[in-house]
Amino acid sequence: MDKHIAFITYETPYAPGGGIAAVMAHLPQAVQSVSQVPTFVLTPFHFKIEKTSRLEAEMDTIASFAINFYSKQITVEVKYYFTDVGWIFLKPILPKSSSFQLFSGTRHPYDVHTLSSKSQSNLLLDSLFFGKAAAGALEIICPDCHWTILMQDWEAATCTLALVQKDGNKSIKSSYLTMHNSYDSGINQEILAGAGLEELPIKGHTVLETALQLVHDPVFTVSEQFALDLSGEIFQSEIMIPHITHQVSQRLYGINNGPFIDNQLPEQVLQAGLEGDVAPLSEWKDLKRTQALEIIRSFNPTREEPIWGDINEFSGAALPWFVMAGRDDSRQKGYELACLAVDKFLEQSDQACFIFFPIPGDEGLEGIQFIQDLASKYPARVLCFPFLFREGYFPILQGAAFGMMPSYYEPFGMANEFFLNGSSCLGRATGGIIQQIVPYRDAKSFNNAVSTRSDRWHSNQASPSGFLFREEDGIENALADWQAINAADYIINKPGKNRLKKRGDLTLIRKMSSEMNSCINDADNLYTSDRVKYFEFIISGISYIRNNFSWELAAQKYVDKIKI
Repeated sequence: MDKHIAFITYETPYAPGGGIAAVMAHLPQAVQSVSQVPTFVLTPFHFKIEKTSRLEAEMDTIASFAINFYSKQITVEVKYYFTDVGWIFLKPILPKSSSFQLFSGTRHPYDVHTLSSKSQSNLLLDSLFFGKAAAGALEIICPDCHWTILMQDWEAATCTLALVQKDGNKSIKSSYLTMHNSYDSGINQEILAGAGLEELPIKGHTVLETALQLVHDPVFTVSEQFALDLSGEIFQSEIMIPHITHQVSQRLYGINNGPFIDNQLPEQVLQAGLEGDVAPLSEWKDLKRTQALEIIRSFNPTREEPIWGDINEFSGAALPWFVMAGRDDSRQKGYELACLAVDKFLEQSDQACFIFFPIPGDEGLEGIQFIQDLASKYPARVLCFPFLFREGYFPILQGAAFGMMPSYYEPFGMANEFFLNGSSCLGRATGGIIQQIVPYRDAKSFNNAVSTRSDRWHSNQASPSGFLFREEDGIENALADWQAINAADYIINKPGKNRLKKRGDLTLIRKMSSEMNSCINDADNLYTSDRVKYFEFIISGISYIRNNFSWELAAQKYVDKIKI
């Protein structure tokens, strides 16, 4: 019997929304190379996202079939696009008179509306339809194959529901789940019946609670530390996933992602640094900073692409630049935490600059107005580009001193991206951040809470590459504060009641921001007092990432654990 592997994923590099897209850009090809088994990626055709729609002319429609979904017979076109692996895009053909759309995300694939009827999420409907479509497509692509499927998060875990209903317990397919995140979605019998999945042999109140009864062991996560966090961190085990902690705590297996980019530092510069000569790195950083300033000053803001802060006053030619970037997820990213810490720093010192690259999330620009407030308060020291600033992001990052990751939790994280662009990094000691940053143990911010977590991965003798901070353990009312963070009970467009203000009143957040402020001070002091050691941090960081994280290693670990 032929063997095939399929990644089932709601987002890809052709419809990016977060970290899964970055993983799908690398892991399927690596798994195919290691396993020598034909590998496919099955994903929705997100018709409103340009990266997907513009590829349609290069796709071949290899089949079509019908799905019964909410009393409608919906045709699904199976579209094939080949790169290093086979990409299968599943395109529903809905009549123009249809009252709903499928896969209609605009800014990103999860950017879909909530239906007014029964508060039913379009994302849930998308995911249930996607699961059925993926199950049907597997039968068409290779009906006699033994499929090993690797489903990415709850939106793709619906595929195993469809497969089990289709084949009962005699399914020949081996199915696995990778948790890039801990989000889930509730389901009930009425929703399942509408989707044509009412005959499941098992029951559950959420997609993951149901799917976890069907998938094979292990349940994967995208870093070894996040596997520990899912059952050991309060925010995860008692807030995010208490309904499935008992199902996953003994089944989790963390496999570290590889780096998301290649090293951007010229090899001769890196080699000189490894040999103890950091002068070429210093020159390279100066050049990048000059180029970045030219890009900043030549940029013409628009209503759609505004700049917060004053690009004419902003310079800081001799000051360290601290950069924070990524899509705004109010329960995860920590932009408001960074603003609290930066505000405190700038109240006491003007010897650093801060540049934010937030991609607006579900709350849009209104949700991150507190960054604009900070930039208005310190226009010469804080800039914010609240959009996808393609031409400016990497030159600015390469000219920057430090990347910042104040995450409330972090499955894997982008610290590798900072290092490989020639910057050091500071971050909250959680998830994959802990594994990617080798902390400077002489820093004031290296407290017992950091030591307890980082000692698992880094020895006392390891060459430091950056800074970790962490609030103390055992904070009174920490559970209640985490519940408040998760509840997101604030008014996004009211300064006195917005996210920053409401969360800034929480003891937990005050402790976090204090530790982050201490960490920024540590980084600033190193940069200004010992520039050679700072450059050594960058060289150590690049070396550590390159020596300890790779997609080939990740793929080998997946192949060793799954039944192909």
